[in-house]
Amino acid sequence: MKAVKPLAAAFAVLVIGACAALFYWMFTPIKADSASHDPFVEYARADHESLSPYREAYFEYGGHKLHYVEAGPKAGQDNIVLFIHGFPSNWYSLVRQMDALKDNYRVVAIDGLGAGRSDAPLEVEAYKLEAMAAHLDALIHHLGADRVHLVGHDWGAAFALGFAQRFPQRVRTVAGLSAPPQNILLELLATSPQEHETFAYVERLKKANPLLLLATRIERRIWENAYAPLVEAGKLSETEGRMLARAAGQPKRLNAHINWYRANIPAPHLIKEGDYWPSRKASISVPALFIWGDEDRIISADLVAKLEALSDDITLRPMEGVGHWPQIERPDDVSASIRAHLLESE
Repeated sequence: MKAVKPLAAAFAVLVIGACAALFYWMFTPIKADSASHDPFVEYARADHESLSPYREAYFEYGGHKLHYVEAGPKAGQDNIVLFIHGFPSNWYSLVRQMDALKDNYRVVAIDGLGAGRSDAPLEVEAYKLEAMAAHLDALIHHLGADRVHLVGHDWGAAFALGFAQRFPQRVRTVAGLSAPPQNILLELLATSPQEHETFAYVERLKKANPLLLLATRIERRIWENAYAPLVEAGKLSETEGRMLARAAGQPKRLNAHINWYRANIPAPHLIKEGDYWPSRKASISVPALFIWGDEDRIISADLVAKLEALSDDITLRPMEGVGHWPQIERPDDVSASIRAHLLESE
């Protein structure tokens, strides 16, 4: 019996140590790793060698670092096209459009806060659209520009279109792919039972935590649901698909990326006037382009109608036989539409 007590004590120490390690793992924010190279940049340099290489940098504002990647003329200030990715992804999901435009424009793509190689703070408030817009605005100043062309996909589209509403003086043109600005999304969630069902996944996402994501093998699920279909269709190489799934499927970082939803999309029955960003009635006054696939279940006719009513200068580009990733499924067509959109504004 005497031997049992030391064993029990040792076991208790192991359990306490394991719990402490788990607590530390779950509640320690991820910092940008500026000491190492982004494998996506290395891959882009090898796979897209025409004229100018891809280069990466970091920009800190408000105590948080954003990782960004650029190509094209280094000195370009009046011809910057700034790309914002969606969920669950990173800057590389828009590399085909960057590659198509980089000979004529200075193309810059960010890893949004919580995603890619940017900082992933724990506090949800850091992911409020107003806070992220201030960071983006500071980055635009850092790049030496007064105004930029914005292009966003999915959450990046909601952010880019909203930024154009909030800071029209900083935006030459805006293009959104596969998602509306946040004020339209909340309006639909507040009024349409059909949209409640379409976006029910948002409330499930918001309940996640790093341990649950780890236990459910989230990287495999992201691969199977997001990237494997694109690889199987010949739209991504398997190397690209696996890299994107691996980057997006890190449980702690993914949980931070989900803060975009937690911070900005209340449950439908809790939506109030102050939740709309930049406001419920905010319109788009700069030249706008919206591209979506007709097989994307997120995009409804009501959504498109509300988006069209939001601007007197918006071009709508539906794509037949395309799902939620038009920039990957039909990259040449998307790039051509964006190029035409940019040229029309000159």
